[in-house]
Amino acid sequence: MNGLTSKEATRIEEGLHAEHMLISKFGALANQAQDPECRRVLSGIQALHQRHYDILRRQVTSAGVQVGTTPGLRQASPGVSPTINF
Repeated sequence: MNGLTSKEATRIEEGLHAEHMLISKFGALANQAQDPECRRVLSGIQALHQRHYDILRRQVTSAGVQVGTTPGLRQASPGVSPTINF
């Protein structure tokens, strides 16, 4: 037993996917922002979501669950790092 039920693993993977999307969106918005203060705020929000992603990733790793093995969820493309850094 890996310490997580299949439902818990599914929810954590869903959280990983949601955080991944938010990291990408806020990173893109920060890159497009013209105002330095706006760029700083958006980058800060992106960093917050990166921390959330990292926490979820550690939870999955410590439970021995492989990300992307829960039925019905999309897997990351091969060769893509699970952590996004802008």
